[in-house]
Order: sequence, then C-alpha cells, then structure tokens
Amino acid sequence: MSIKNKSKLKGRNVIVTGASGGLGREITLSLIRRYGCQVLGVARNEEKLRSLGEELGELGEKYEFMALDVSRRESWIHLAEYVTSGRFDADVLINNAGMLPRFAKFGMYSHEEIERCLSLDQNSVIWSSEEFIPVFMKKSGASIINVASADALCPLAGTSLYSAAKSAVRAFSEALREEYRGKIYIPAVCPGFIRTDIMKGQGRSVSQLIKFFSMPAEKAARILLRRANAGRSRIIFGADAHFMAAAYKISPVLSLRFFRFVFRASGLDMFRDIF
Repeated sequence: MSIKNKSKLKGRNVIVTGASGGLGREITLSLIRRYGCQVLGVARNEEKLRSLGEELGELGEKYEFMALDVSRRESWIHLAEYVTSGRFDADVLINNAGMLPRFAKFGMYSHEEIERCLSLDQNSVIWSSEEFIPVFMKKSGASIINVASADALCPLAGTSLYSAAKSAVRAFSEALREEYRGKIYIPAVCPGFIRTDIMKGQGRSVSQLIKFFSMPAEKAARILLRRANAGRSRIIFGADAHFMAAAYKISPVLSLRFFRFVFRASGLDMFRDIF
C-alpha cells in the first residue's frame, strides 16, 4: 500500500529522541493519548524518562524508554540493533533532541560547545538516517521526522552555530525526502520559539518578552503531529517562524540586519555577547 494512503502516525511504533522534557515529552504524551502509538522514549536523563511513564498511568503499557546520548554515534548503532532484533518494531523516528547554544559571536564558543552542538543538532540526524533508512526501507509507510528550527529559514546574529546545524538538518531532510519519496516520509520541521528547557543553555535569565512570544510545548507538539500525520512535506509553525521565513525570502540581507537591530535595541542580557 502506498504511504500516501495511510496515516503517518496512528497506531504506529514511534521512537522519540529528547523525550525526557519539553517538546519531546509533549510529543510522547500526545502520540500515546491521541494517536494510540507505542512509544520508545530516548534521552540521557533516565529519571525523567521513568517519570513520564508514571505520568501516563494506565497508558504506561504503551511506553518504554532507553537512556542514551544520541549525540554519540554508537548510540544510534545500539538503537538500530535494538529495533532489528525485534525488541521494539519501530516504523517512525522523530529526531527531536537538540540544544540551543548561548547567543554569542562565533569566536566566543569553546571547542567543546562547537562539538556538542554539531554532534547533537546535526550529526545525530545524519547518523540516525544512516542506521534507520535501511531498516525502514523494509517497512510500509515508515517515517523519519526531523525537527530543525526557524533558524534554518532565517539565520540570526548570535546563533551562527545553531543556524548552521539546523540549516543542515532542513536541507538534509528535504534532499532525503525526494530521494526516498513514496518509500519513507521525511519532513523537515521548522518551529519558532517554544517554551522548553532548551533556553537554559543561555546560562542567564530569559526575557519575559521571549517567553510571551514563544509557544507552549503542548500546543507545539499538537501542531507538529497533526501536520506530520497529514503528510506535510515542510512543517513551519509559530508566528515568529512565519515572519522570519517571509522576511528572509523578501530580503536575505536586510532581514538579518533588522533582527540584529532588534536584538541590540532590546538591551536584553541574553543578547549581550552578540555585540
């Protein structure tokens, strides 16, 4: 049966990375409660993964977890072996795990910060595809859903490293989408700001203004899954994401200068290392 004629998510066996908190946690809850999925939650924090199962109550039988660091190549080898051995017969992978380095000029990042961001935000998506595409090619209607960012649509001053990694994820996903069209569903997801712990990477207080314009994680998960279930090729949501995409399309140079001006004029502490 063609994957165009089947639900992308309902009743599926789904792996969700970054499932211990934020968007990943809400995705996991929604997949189980709304879509009747079996979910394997993956993250580094075993305690938080276990608490998610407790939150599900009677639906906890639809959830299992594995404590892994997906920024490490060997974790993906282990996860693929777990699936091919039949212990969790996954047919959907949601690459949600990620980090947002502090807003700063590129020259202010340490080698460790660079390695960590690229390994988690970019390489993990490539490694997962390397391992799971051969597995999913043997299944009907399989999906690899990659969460990028609005920064992949409009890079911002102070986010050079993050923008590079997420732009790579978007481009990689869209190329794979055409290479495996009709065989594996591979959308790129580009959300705007979401209220999650990802902002903790700033190492300083986050502006109430940013919090006001960001979307609750529960709402973001609901939109993401609804559009993925419908088979959308590129999933963009959040007023800020749409504005960034439109501005960059109209004027790639002036839009970046505009956002730089806004960051500087805001006087916010979280943007101080950009200027």
